[in-house]
Amino acid sequence: MKMEFNISKNEITRRKKAFATLLFSMIVGLFLGSSLFSYPISMYGYLLVIAAFFLLITITFIFFESLSRLKIHISDEGIKKISGKLSESFLFSDIKSIKIKRRTNGIIREIYVFFHNRKELIITAFEEDFEKIRDLLVGKVNSSTSIKEVKEPIDFDHPIFYSLLGLPISFISILFIKIVTTLDYFKLKYVLFALAIYVFIIGLYFIIKKPMAIRIGKKTSNRRLHIWINHCVWRSFYFYYWTRPVDCKSFQVRPAHRANW
Repeated sequence: MKMEFNISKNEITRRKKAFATLLFSMIVGLFLGSSLFSYPISMYGYLLVIAAFFLLITITFIFFESLSRLKIHISDEGIKKISGKLSESFLFSDIKSIKIKRRTNGIIREIYVFFHNRKELIITAFEEDFEKIRDLLVGKVNSSTSIKEVKEPIDFDHPIFYSLLGLPISFISILFIKIVTTLDYFKLKYVLFALAIYVFIIGLYFIIKKPMAIRIGKKTSNRRLHIWINHCVWRSFYFYYWTRPVDCKSFQVRPAHRANW
């Protein structure tokens, strides 16, 4: 017996609206933060923000489009996750533990399935069928399988949440940029080096854990993984080269540029 489940279109629409609300809140936060911290943003700054938001919107909506095509087949033997022409199968006998995350109202948000072979399956956006999926999983795994349910501490789906979340993000960003533009060269190079390390760690996290790929069921090939790792390592050395200590006797450092962003 095999049962098929499809992604909830209503949940995809809700996530798109929440993301749009967050971006709008961040834009409002830029205007308010600029006035609050007396740090006027130039036209080039707004163009940079618009370009960054456009790139973020493109990536996010591509993810939502891929997620909307996801299907799950549950049979007596295991689970099959299908995304377009790609598919991946998981056996119930290999399941080590199950973690169920519920919203504050008790509705399931995501189901995490962990396997003995270190694989991980994340089932998300199946709001209309989550309880059926949960009952099938719990009923077919071994009695020794660990099953844990957790509830989110706050209501992330509340309309006000994303409306307010963008404000502190923008405030902190503007305050950070304002502080950075007042630093001299030698302090600035350490800030840039710290940012390079941060970007490197985030890049490794997305390469190794693949949080988005796991949710849409797409695998990352070893070749692509190696390319991205080499890219991250190269970029880190690049930032280190330009932010390394220099010999002031042979290299004249210009005063830090303090123009507004």
